[in-house]
Amino acid sequence: MTSDVTGTAVEQSRAMTVEVAGRTVTSCRLGGGEPLLYLHGLCDVHSAGTPSEPPLFLARLAEQHHVIAPALPGYPGSSGLEEIEDVEDCAWQLVDLLDALDLTRVDIVAHSLGGWFAAELALRHPARVRRLALVAPLGLHVRGVEVPAFFGAVAPRGVGGMGEARRLLFADPDGDAATRALPDEMSRDAQLRWFGGLAGAARLGWRAPHFQSRQLARRLGRITTPVLVVGGHGDLLVPPVVARAWSDGLDAARRVEIAGAGHCIPLEQPDSARHVLAFLSDPGVTDPSGNADADLPGVTDVSRATGTTGS
Repeated sequence: MTSDVTGTAVEQSRAMTVEVAGRTVTSCRLGGGEPLLYLHGLCDVHSAGTPSEPPLFLARLAEQHHVIAPALPGYPGSSGLEEIEDVEDCAWQLVDLLDALDLTRVDIVAHSLGGWFAAELALRHPARVRRLALVAPLGLHVRGVEVPAFFGAVAPRGVGGMGEARRLLFADPDGDAATRALPDEMSRDAQLRWFGGLAGAARLGWRAPHFQSRQLARRLGRITTPVLVVGGHGDLLVPPVVARAWSDGLDAARRVEIAGAGHCIPLEQPDSARHVLAFLSDPGVTDPSGNADADLPGVTDVSRATGTTGS
């Protein structure tokens, strides 16, 4: 059920465009209060949705924060893709964005591809990130773990529509969340948004190891920012063993696993935002010494809250 506050946040969501170091960045903005930067994923706002219709996950966050969700380079509404040669360029573009928004230090929630970029930002510029929630984050290479080929699954299909992409990204590929995000028959605007966004994803994810960084794996322990890792029980791109590798490799990390969720946790289980909000509002998370690999109490299975069952 959508609360009145959540419904109001969705209704009042708006797109705003700013110039950032000569580049254009369009953001979805909603809610009020302390700023919260949201970095979107492969199938998310700016790719499977528009700023005027943000996912309920963002609306849940906006109940307590002013959510700013910029389109990543190459996604509709943002330029600068041609300037990116490696993930460090992405981190510096985020620094430029924070400067343009006058955000010296900010809480960040980041999903999927955005999670990779956020982790690299926290690694290189720790003073800019107060707390970090990584939701099904890409970017970490774990030896011996192979994941399905993303671009093969999401390529245009004359037969079968987007079924293969939904099976890769959602725990329930035939559920409402999956079919709304990636219907077999897309409008022209939806096709341009989805397949156009893939150009942004391909800039760093096309080459092997796809969406994985061996350098980040070696440097993960240098991140000192308090981190919450949110993983999907049925995630094929960031399987539970990889989510655990994130939390094991971070000195100040908590981890929670969401039942009934694949890779697209914000779309499939929007109520999982309550765990992110609990993390961000917990005064103890500002002290890394007491939080290493400590699961939030009672939130390793959200099936009771979502109406789904864990497997």
